Amino acid sequence: MNLKRLSPYKGIALFFVLLLGAHFLWKLFVDGDLHSQQIAIFGMDVTPWFYRLSQQTAGMIHWFVCLFPNKQQFMIDDTHLYFAESGTILNIIWGCTGIKQLYVFLVIMLLYPGPWKKKCVFIPVGCIVLQAYNIFRIACIAWLTETHPERFDSLHDGVFRYLYYGLILLMWIIWEERFRRKPQAEQSETINTDTI
Repeated sequence: MNLKRLSPYKGIALFFVLLLGAHFLWKLFVDGDLHSQQIAIFGMDVTPWFYRLSQQTAGMIHWFVCLFPNKQQFMIDDTHLYFAESGTILNIIWGCTGIKQLYVFLVIMLLYPGPWKKKCVFIPVGCIVLQAYNIFRIACIAWLTETHPERFDSLHDGVFRYLYYGLILLMWIIWEERFRRKPQAEQSETINTDTI
């Protein structure tokens, strides 16, 4: 088998190994159902910290939804978001905070090759993008389930979850194409012009 043929796929293979490895480590060290508030890391109960994070996330979602017209009926009560007229309630739990996706992104970016100077900028910007998407994601779920609560599972566990991981993949592609490969290409061009 010619290994040179597989060379172009080395980066994407490493991305998926890091992605699956991050998920495996999460399952190994984090004890908490995605549908409850209880969570422990390395056996230590961190529920109060994650509960505060859930409250902050609910507050940001409420603020974002209220930026749009005709949303005066959108209410917040601690970690619960609901439309007063429809009665549909969203409970923002630790699984809604986006912390797991941030962790996966951090593992991938910290372990994937590339210049550290650029990682020091790219990683925080990537975390901001992921958190902004998370707020947008839950706001969309709230809007789309306001009068149709039966849509919740397909939106929450389906469409918007896949888009979340698609966004992580897109950010990795941007890293790979614009920040990691570009300096190598520029360096090889410099070497070629020096030898002429």
